[in-house]
Amino acid sequence: MRAQLAALAFVLTSSTAALAVEPPAFRLCTGSESGNYFRAGHILKSKAGSLKVEVDPTQGSLDNLDKITAGQCDGAFVQSDALLVYSSKNAAALSTIERAGVLYQEQVHLLCNRAAGIARITDLGKATTVAVGPDGSGGRTTWDAFALADKKHFGPVNVDTRSGVRALSAVADGSQVQCALWVGALNASFIKNDAQAQGDRVVLVRSDDREMVGSAKDARGQPVYGYGEIPAGTYPRIQPSGALYGTKALDTIAVDALFVTALPWVNANERPYDQLLRAFTAAKPQIQAIAQPQN
Repeated sequence: MRAQLAALAFVLTSSTAALAVEPPAFRLCTGSESGNYFRAGHILKSKAGSLKVEVDPTQGSLDNLDKITAGQCDGAFVQSDALLVYSSKNAAALSTIERAGVLYQEQVHLLCNRAAGIARITDLGKATTVAVGPDGSGGRTTWDAFALADKKHFGPVNVDTRSGVRALSAVADGSQVQCALWVGALNASFIKNDAQAQGDRVVLVRSDDREMVGSAKDARGQPVYGYGEIPAGTYPRIQPSGALYGTKALDTIAVDALFVTALPWVNANERPYDQLLRAFTAAKPQIQAIAQPQN
């Protein structure tokens, strides 16, 4: 009798285990393995507990949106203006994507040759060449969004695919490229170290354009930009001089780094999604610390 009861208990236990559903994996598209989005993905993964998060490197925001649409990713980190650029080509795709939260805010940095006579982004024209990086990069995505929002002003401006230190060197020379567009958080090492090293020939200029910001909206009618500021003294070697001493603050266009998710995954996994959102909330302070160093 005891043997029969033990056998029955074993069968019931085995049946229960067979019925147990393994928690779904969440495939997260990020960016280059050296970038903040990839690092942020691993921070989110570390907070996800029993939910398996697969962190995948990619070519950037537009590549991430392509992969979500194709069902190759369940969520991604993207620039807010990537939604504008993507919706101009595939508006219907945004109906399958949910904005799950904001990681941090990035600033549009416009670096120009000091002799070019450019004090603000609205001074750019058909005689100017701006290095914005290759297709799919953060700078190129932002520039494409600018051109979509204000084609009359930004359309005639010449663009160059150089990026990083190569773009800075070209701006410092000034003969082929007069400005470079870079998108990132305050105190990022590229601006703080590389750009300031060229401070004798390169200056940071205002990137704000209120008319363009007001018209830049994605297919859902959501604004993709806000207003930011680079405080006085943040980059003393490349910010314009103040009226009396030191350097002055610069108005900028601000871009949100977003966490977006695929609605098919969300609708099929409501409880795991709640767990994922809790993990995102827990991860944000650490993510913001790596993206926005204080010194």
